[in-house]
Amino acid sequence: MAYISNWVNVLPPCKAYTMIERPIKEVIKAGYIHIALARLWVKIRFELYARKKQPIDGSAIFGYVGKYVTPLLPSLKRLGKYDLAISFVTPHNIVLDKVQAKKKICWIHTDYTNIDVNTDLELAVWSGYDHIVSISKDVTLNFCQVFPSLGNKIIEIENILSPRFIRQQADLEAQPLDMPKVGNGYTLLTIGRYSYQKKQEEIPIICRMLIEKGLTIKWYIIGYGGSDEYIRKAIKEEGMEENVILLGKRTNPYPYIKLCDWYVQPSRYEGKSVVVREAQI
Repeated sequence: MAYISNWVNVLPPCKAYTMIERPIKEVIKAGYIHIALARLWVKIRFELYARKKQPIDGSAIFGYVGKYVTPLLPSLKRLGKYDLAISFVTPHNIVLDKVQAKKKICWIHTDYTNIDVNTDLELAVWSGYDHIVSISKDVTLNFCQVFPSLGNKIIEIENILSPRFIRQQADLEAQPLDMPKVGNGYTLLTIGRYSYQKKQEEIPIICRMLIEKGLTIKWYIIGYGGSDEYIRKAIKEEGMEENVILLGKRTNPYPYIKLCDWYVQPSRYEGKSVVVREAQI
């Protein structure tokens, strides 16, 4: 938020929208019982879907959130009619149904052949947009395998990065104190939200194998979102408490990228990883 230019009109948050992913107990306590009930219904519907389809992951749940929770959120059309509304993350139902704009665009960030979606629920949502933005050719090809009828809506726009900004940020901190350099060894770094896609639970295993090969390794993980318990469990099981260090979230990760010897992205799949491109810069 600190990097948003002051000429941009940042609208105040709408509290009901913050209830989409907060713990259900907090949602009830805040007085949004109808949203809490809708989210419980989403869980039931998704579990029934999962039993029947045996999905490879839980991505399909966003379709159910869009269908059952979005209708309960207040309309944003009172804010006026915009030239363009962009839906950058799922569920895309929100911008489609709640915002008033002459044109609407939504974004694809990931490889749709590596996640599970309920195409019956999602096709109508994607179809409602004027354009769908894909971040790479591979993302486009894979998305069209899942939604072949939407190919004519897709335009490709790679994630825009500023090498100058990234290098400036990297120089703000000479050496992060919580990531000391390893004498004759190697400092490894991984960055990403805690999730199945990012595969951080494999890091303690890989780290142990490298140490068994005779290398001195310190592997740092900058992560955010969700729970890190599954990674902590793997660290303990592999006896890597001194070698794999969870740093949590960092507002400015760039000094860490600059300092490390190897940047490692162990993801199961990516659309086109922003952090890998930042590390290359």
